[in-house]
Amino acid sequence: MSRPRSDTATSSPSRAPLRLKYVEAILCIGFALAFIIWTYLSAPGPLTPSATQHSPAIDALLPTPDTQPRSAAGQLAEAFATFTHPLLILAIIAAWVVYAYSARMRRLSVSLTIAAAGIPVQFVIALYLAHPDPGSAFSDSIAAFTYSYPNAHITAMTLASWVLVTLARAHHRSTMVAAGTVLGYAAVAVTAVSQWYMGLAALSDLIGGFLLGAAFANLALWAGGIDAILTSWVNRRLSRTSSEKRAAVIYNPTKFDDLSLLRRRVATEVHAAGWRSAIWLETTPDDPGRSMAHRALEAGVDLVMVAGGDGTVRAVSSQLAGTEMPMALIPAGTGNLLARNLSIPLDTDAAIRLALHGRLTAIDMVTCTFDDGKERFVVMAGMGLDAQIMESTDSGLKKVIRSGAYAVAAVQNAVPDPFTATITLDDEPPEQRQMVMALMGNVGTITGGMTLFPDATPTDGMVDLLLASPGKVVDWARLGAQILTGQEMEGFTLTRARKVLIEVDRPVPFELDGDTAGSTRTLRAEVEEGALHVVVPQ
Repeated sequence: MSRPRSDTATSSPSRAPLRLKYVEAILCIGFALAFIIWTYLSAPGPLTPSATQHSPAIDALLPTPDTQPRSAAGQLAEAFATFTHPLLILAIIAAWVVYAYSARMRRLSVSLTIAAAGIPVQFVIALYLAHPDPGSAFSDSIAAFTYSYPNAHITAMTLASWVLVTLARAHHRSTMVAAGTVLGYAAVAVTAVSQWYMGLAALSDLIGGFLLGAAFANLALWAGGIDAILTSWVNRRLSRTSSEKRAAVIYNPTKFDDLSLLRRRVATEVHAAGWRSAIWLETTPDDPGRSMAHRALEAGVDLVMVAGGDGTVRAVSSQLAGTEMPMALIPAGTGNLLARNLSIPLDTDAAIRLALHGRLTAIDMVTCTFDDGKERFVVMAGMGLDAQIMESTDSGLKKVIRSGAYAVAAVQNAVPDPFTATITLDDEPPEQRQMVMALMGNVGTITGGMTLFPDATPTDGMVDLLLASPGKVVDWARLGAQILTGQEMEGFTLTRARKVLIEVDRPVPFELDGDTAGSTRTLRAEVEEGALHVVVPQ
């Protein structure tokens, strides 16, 4: 899949990820305000000079137990507290600062420096408030501090765990993200339990420590720039194998809830494969992928990944046809018809890995000439009823029930309007007939998962044609039953040809790959054998 490359191309301006740009700033301010308010309400000291030395009411809800240092549980809690000592955590974070700086991950080093600063700030605040611990037999332990509010262990562990959970988000595997998240939250919870169990901190002390740690953690991520941190983290932990190979990703932004996650997933796989960073090209409502495909070709990339639905796939593939440029699919639409027919996984991670490690196969495309122009399709085209169904399918309903929306539209068009058509296949004599639908397929399975063309393959140099002329609605019900049961479709004409010409007596709506394309009186289809090179499973 190697191709000569050009260094003149640059990626298009990307759309901002679908997340709150300043979410970390908002969380930082929120946790900081919560800490100040909580401190004022629950921690006697200089901030509340009129307060007397008594425990807040919330501490009575969960009083500290009378744990003995020599008990098994007490020794276990003390050991855990020792190994998670704030000074030890501070040293570990400082080491990470040095590593990140030397590895040129400057934003990460800034973020970790601010996170580390939260620990000495906690000491200063605790010294200022001078709130003693509840009284414990563990007061002389190495893990104990003179003052308990805000709890030092919880502040430090919250800082470390928040960073851990954030960095886990850079991993492309959902299992690793989940594992990092669970581990981080569990570390905070166990730390809180051990401090409380040893009597070194009351409930109010633990809450205060958590709020302070969360405020500093979000301040650190905000100052460092979360998206830049995640990208640098991904690139650092991946393979450094050099390669001149490069992919272009043509993506439809409306098909992804989190574009930053897609970018990280692609970055993970391309770097692991030793490829250079991908070029990102975003489609628009006015251009579903044609000019982006041209830009990818001009860039001299080795692979074009198409992340979107059937419309994006058709727009890109129509421009790549005949160029021998490899195309890989990252399915993200409702139908994903080409991907399903080529056994390409619908899971995003699996599809990206396949794009870089699969095998190339040449498949057919079909050129359609109609009244107003010429287009290519790779999956299907149709005139009459199927185009009416596509046109009346509610886009909002597609997002909810996906392919089921087509069934709803089919019911709405249960009484089709017949038209007269003249059909010419290859060099055979033309045939005239009444019909409600003419459907052409380059593959076997089409919209809704229906296998209307059981013998169709995208590599046979033929286009399959279904002509439907039923006179009663019940015939459509029979067709559905026959499709579901695998029976021969009685009352419908199924044939194949290299060239198809359909001429109708009036303008009839038509569609290409599930997208309505207007109306036409003439539809001419001709197979381009092996015109498109697609990455498929081994």
